[in-house]
Amino acid sequence: MDSPYPSIQSFYSREIPPMSPNPNDESPEPLKLGDGFTSSEVEAVVNPLSLPWEPSRTYETCPISFLEAGVRNYHIQGRVVNFMTVEDSHLFLILTDGSGAIAVKVYYLDVKDYKPRLGQRATVWSSFISEPTTGGIGNVPFCTAVTSIYPGRNTATHIILHDDTPDSDGDRILRCPLECNLREYDHLPELMTLKAFLATGYDMGEGKILVCVRSVGLRRTIRLKQRQGTIDMVEVGVFDDTAMSVLKLWEDKVASAKTWVPNQTVLLISKPTYKKYGKVCEIGIRYNSMVDVDPQFPDADWLRKWAKAQMKRESISIPFPSDTWDVGVAIHGPGRTLFTIADIDDQVRHTESNSDFTGKLSVIILEMKLMEHWRKNTTCCSECCGIPLYANKPVGICKNCQSQRDLILNPRIIGSIVDESGMIAGCKLVWHNEAWTQLFFGGIATEALAEDDQEVNLVEQSWEDLTLLDTNSIRSIEEQLLYSRVTLTFGWSSKLERVCILGVEW
Repeated sequence: MDSPYPSIQSFYSREIPPMSPNPNDESPEPLKLGDGFTSSEVEAVVNPLSLPWEPSRTYETCPISFLEAGVRNYHIQGRVVNFMTVEDSHLFLILTDGSGAIAVKVYYLDVKDYKPRLGQRATVWSSFISEPTTGGIGNVPFCTAVTSIYPGRNTATHIILHDDTPDSDGDRILRCPLECNLREYDHLPELMTLKAFLATGYDMGEGKILVCVRSVGLRRTIRLKQRQGTIDMVEVGVFDDTAMSVLKLWEDKVASAKTWVPNQTVLLISKPTYKKYGKVCEIGIRYNSMVDVDPQFPDADWLRKWAKAQMKRESISIPFPSDTWDVGVAIHGPGRTLFTIADIDDQVRHTESNSDFTGKLSVIILEMKLMEHWRKNTTCCSECCGIPLYANKPVGICKNCQSQRDLILNPRIIGSIVDESGMIAGCKLVWHNEAWTQLFFGGIATEALAEDDQEVNLVEQSWEDLTLLDTNSIRSIEEQLLYSRVTLTFGWSSKLERVCILGVEW
């Protein structure tokens, strides 16, 4: 009778002589012998972090400011405000949750297992909390506790770095900065403007600055002078309503800048460093600095709104909202109301409903700057990495990230358009690609049909053909458009708060 339980011999492969008994086989292959362990058991030992971690005991969820020193099982959540790799032995993290800060030492098996970023949400399961005076962490502000984590080796401790999707529940929590009481908020202690910090505020050594990301530079490799080796560095342009500066990130902090969005991401930097090279002022991060990414408090909300309004005023390239209107219905449909510039202004400013609408507009092109921008090599434009990109071709290469970008026609080639009631600056208009084609080549086609009485094929013509013309042809088109009257099919976009040009009729 067979036993229902496996025997010891079943875990081992039968030993077979390495040589094949077939004499005709000239190239025998050695057979692999089993060692008694399954592949899942081997993977669990070699790479313990590949398996989902399940707590083996009960952990108490507690804010950082209420942690007590000693042997206690705590479940802690916070966001990374600073980190560094210490001698390739462990990862030093500083986490905050709005109530306090804790230093976390992660003794990893492989340095590639953990790649933290500034502002990233982290969850820690700890079994022991020590005082900062005995943890050997130095002078880190608001740091009231220290814990050590041994992921993969100690089943009682673990850490997870979360990659939250934007606007998710995990992405919105734990964004209140330290020393900020949102219920009775008056001001954040030691917060100063960027201009005040660059002037004399850096002498205090305890200041805080609130800035918005303006641009993210290319990752650069710097060769060290004093010792052999290289380190990575990225320059991040920052600004507020008073000044602009450059934030330098080094080594493992470089990856944090990849997720920052120009003119949207806000940084609250506590204890930043200051250096001045000639006329260029730079700020940085040291071991006891703290960087809150996209904090949620009134001053940060005001800076976001100000940066958004500033971006609308200074943006050189606004994509056409192609999913807002049916262009064919707007041009040839029944609702073709003739507006004046004053009518549009009245309807936008004095209408309670914030809705989109379309209509016709009969105007005269009062000023053309096509030749001016052609000489400056700024006929086409776009933005990449928060930096303007210009060229006289429909494609361009970003000097920062070296990627190829599709460009649109610069709306500033039209200075202004007028009618009997008002004027609109050309830089405030958002043009559809077909509208540009009708503006530049529609009038030429009309004249050709009137003079030669021949059919002109415009199917393959596009505004991009303008970039292939020579200087004399560009000047001829500019002279033809100057002081000409055209009928524009427009649409008001409440989202962009701009007048969009859908089509042009001659």
